[in-house]
Amino acid sequence: MSAERIYRLLLRAYPPDFRAEYGREMMLLFRDQCRESDVRTVGFWAAVIGDVARSAPALRAAAWRARVSESTRTMEVTMKLAAILTLLVGVFGILNAVIEWSAGGNGTTEHALALVLGVGASALLLAAGVVILRPTERGRQGARLALFASLVLIVAARLLHPWMSIFAQLVGIGLPVAFLIALYWPRRTSPSGARG
Repeated sequence: MSAERIYRLLLRAYPPDFRAEYGREMMLLFRDQCRESDVRTVGFWAAVIGDVARSAPALRAAAWRARVSESTRTMEVTMKLAAILTLLVGVFGILNAVIEWSAGGNGTTEHALALVLGVGASALLLAAGVVILRPTERGRQGARLALFASLVLIVAARLLHPWMSIFAQLVGIGLPVAFLIALYWPRRTSPSGARG
């Protein structure tokens, strides 16, 4: 096997993006080193392997940190959009309950209690949207609690008085469940050990 083929195999230790950008220049430099030194000596290959062993892991780690950082930024944007959606659904739920209350007129006690529970569930969705915007573990815990309480209230309201449309049920029950899953979904840990 030729020295260049061995060196090409050693270059595989570097990240693909790095190889694409600098691989050609590294091969040219290696050819120059081969002309200046005896490639059959242990000292030559010890220096080449030592250089690869010293630089490739650091470049792999830097590429991995960049991917984790990009993934974390994507998750932050997603959670901000989810928080805004939660806020809007909370406001919509409160307005819907007020309209239902005014349209209901002299409803039963169960109807009134179901509307109060619906307003409470919507207010909890509002609270969850606010705390999701806080990118801390305490904020996530508060959001989980608010979403779970909202889910309990909306299910209780639905069982107490079946006044909800299918859409309202999907939003009132589906949205908290989806966000609870997203908030409990395991996150990758960054190299420093902080949760992403």
